[in-house]
Amino acid sequence: MEPVKLNAEEKLEVYWETIGYINGLNRSSEIKAGLIISFYGLLLGVVLQVLTNMETDYKMTYFLIGVIVVFAFFVSRSIYYSFRCFLPQIEKNFNKNMFFFHDVITHYGDIDAFSKKFRKLLDKEKELYDQLGQQIYAISLIASKKFSDVNNSVRNLVYSFIPLLVAVGIIVVEELVL
Repeated sequence: MEPVKLNAEEKLEVYWETIGYINGLNRSSEIKAGLIISFYGLLLGVVLQVLTNMETDYKMTYFLIGVIVVFAFFVSRSIYYSFRCFLPQIEKNFNKNMFFFHDVITHYGDIDAFSKKFRKLLDKEKELYDQLGQQIYAISLIASKKFSDVNNSVRNLVYSFIPLLVAVGIIVVEELVL
C-alpha cells in the first residue's frame, strides 16, 4: 500500500495543529505551576495563622527547628521550580525564524520589511516547512523544560509534606504531654 501524499494545505494544517498541541502542553504546565504556587499561598497562610495563635512560651527543640528548616527547603525548591515554568528561556542557538516572535522583531526589520519577507517565505514551500518544523522543535524544547520544572515542583511539594507532618506530630505530642 502506497502512503498517502498530503497537499500543501493539509501539510500546513498538520504543522499548525502540532504547534497548537505543543502550546496547549505549555499552558497546561503553567496552569499546574500556578496551582502549586496558589496551594503554597494557602498552606503558608494556614501555617502562619497557627503560629500566631500558639502560646508564646512554647519552646522549640533543635530537632523541631531542623524539621522546619527541611520543610522550608522543600517548599522553596518547589516554588522555585514553579516560577521557572513562567520565565521564558529563549534559546538563541537556532536559525532565525519568521515564526518566532523574538526573531520577528530583532532580525527582520520594520513591519513593512517583515511583511515582504514573510510573503516571499510563503512562496518557498521547502523553506516554509523548514521554518515551521524548526518552530515546532523550539516550542517542544520549551514544553519539555516546563514539564520538567513542574515535575520537580510537584516532587518537592510531596517531599515537603513529610517534614510538615513530622513537625505537626511533634507539636501535637508535646502539647498533649505538657
